[in-house]
Amino acid sequence: MSARARIGATWRQWRSSPLFWILVAAALMRTAAITWGLPASDGWDDDGVAPRNFLVGLVETYTPGHHFTYPPLHMFILAVLSLPGIVAALFHASSFVPKDVIAEMIHVPYMTYFAVVARIVSVVFSLGTIVIAARMGELVAGKRAGLLAAAALALNAGLTYYGQVTNLDGPSLFWAMLSLYFFMRVMTLHELKPIRWACLAAAAAVATKDQTYAVFVFALPAGLTLWFVVDGWARQNAGPVLKELVAWGVLAIAAVLMIDGALINPHGFADRLALLTGSASQDYAEYQNNLAGRGAVAADMAAHFSRYYPVLVALLMALGVAAVGMRKRSGALAAGLLPLLAAVSFTLAFNFVALRTETRFVLPQSVVLALYVGLGADLLLSVAVLRWRALAAAFLFVTAGWAAYGCIGVDAAFWGDPRYDAEAFLKKHVRPGDGVEIYGLNVYLPRLPEGATVSRVGSKPLKARNPLPHVAEVVQPYGAIGARKPRFLVVTGFWVQDYLAPAASAEGAGRTVPKVRELAFRDVDARGFFGALFAERLPYRLVHRSDFIGPLEPNVNAYESLKQTVFIFERDPARSNAPIVTAPNSAATTQPNPLYRRARG
Repeated sequence: MSARARIGATWRQWRSSPLFWILVAAALMRTAAITWGLPASDGWDDDGVAPRNFLVGLVETYTPGHHFTYPPLHMFILAVLSLPGIVAALFHASSFVPKDVIAEMIHVPYMTYFAVVARIVSVVFSLGTIVIAARMGELVAGKRAGLLAAAALALNAGLTYYGQVTNLDGPSLFWAMLSLYFFMRVMTLHELKPIRWACLAAAAAVATKDQTYAVFVFALPAGLTLWFVVDGWARQNAGPVLKELVAWGVLAIAAVLMIDGALINPHGFADRLALLTGSASQDYAEYQNNLAGRGAVAADMAAHFSRYYPVLVALLMALGVAAVGMRKRSGALAAGLLPLLAAVSFTLAFNFVALRTETRFVLPQSVVLALYVGLGADLLLSVAVLRWRALAAAFLFVTAGWAAYGCIGVDAAFWGDPRYDAEAFLKKHVRPGDGVEIYGLNVYLPRLPEGATVSRVGSKPLKARNPLPHVAEVVQPYGAIGARKPRFLVVTGFWVQDYLAPAASAEGAGRTVPKVRELAFRDVDARGFFGALFAERLPYRLVHRSDFIGPLEPNVNAYESLKQTVFIFERDPARSNAPIVTAPNSAATTQPNPLYRRARG
């Protein structure tokens, strides 16, 4: 058979597969952000690892005494795929000294290339997770159940977002789902060989993002115990099964320690764990560390269900769990309950420990529970008598349409990002040489107009900042703006909100004020300045506000990178005598970062 004939045969096979078309639809919904905020020298995906952090993460992980927030496995993947851009930057850098390489690499072409590569990789991992959901459903209840599980996961609004940005949540869940799938194969098919792949995939999940350990820590002991209890084959072959589990489990743990740099950089590894269990999580906790706090965590997790699926999907999940209970094969019963145990495990070992319920921290439950949506839909179609089958199909169709609305709404938020509108305003009104003052992190800012004199003001030390080319970094009180006198001020709503809050107070039983919000409340300079600015007590007036306005507005407020309101203020000569906020110790430390002096010319 010729190559052309083989390609034609493969295409005919693909197009006849419903899973192929599910993946096509999912891919279309997961490519909206490929060019989001690009070209640029940084990305808009909050907590993403590209375009800047993946190379930094690799270096910091293996530099003695240093550490990075996240483990490096996915960083390796991105580094390998980004090699053409890395080599080009090295070739054009003035020297191989790190500061010169960085100065070259932060330019727009390289950063844009890195960002696009990382986003494409996220899409691929997301599609792979959908395929795994299909295989899980097929193992437990047959091919139709698998296809319905895949469709459910394709319509998960949370995974639609995290399946295309460069956060590590999506890739880590791919590896976690792959591990659960292999354990399910062991239980249903009575094979020992998948144990090795299950353990190695679990290691890859944890080496991608540490918190994924919580998927396994309670689920595997409970799931395997249940399997031994209900399955005679498991009891008869307990010796070989346990031998494989111990051998490959030890190897998986060793692999995680090696990849994470624990063996060559033990101090850095220990510092990273201390960071993750300390300030990186506890400073953002919004719940009290007691029974009432955990009750509030559970209540908010339930309330946030609509971030991922329509509320009607909960009925299908319940039917799906019931469908597992109806399995006649004991191995299928244990395997079918393993993802449910994984959801419970993550809740107990992460949400109840870290006391966090942000969208990405409940995403694991929403992903593994997609299996039960598929099983429930399959059961509904199976038990409905002929005259009710059309009604059951209509219910599923409406639910799927509702879910698709949520996913497309996420895409609409990418396309209609308010920062595009802010950029257009600045491009139209900022003249060459105009002073533009910006605040906060790169990830929340619009791209800035060429020709302007841009400075970022704040109290954070220069070494702790993530500089932008052509932007002067200024260490000075915000209230000393009278000495700076920029023409425009650019303020992003999400970043400034804590400084504008009336008071740092908890809302409801079991809740507490995060430490980061308390720190913002105690920042007298920032609160005084931004409070006066938004109250129009400074010689600046609000001349433009960019908000998300679109035909689709589902629940996308849960994503910190979306619907970023941007406020643009302009100096008002008519109010030049308005009082200027002042602050003590206003001596300025103003300088562009030396790494970018050459790039700025």
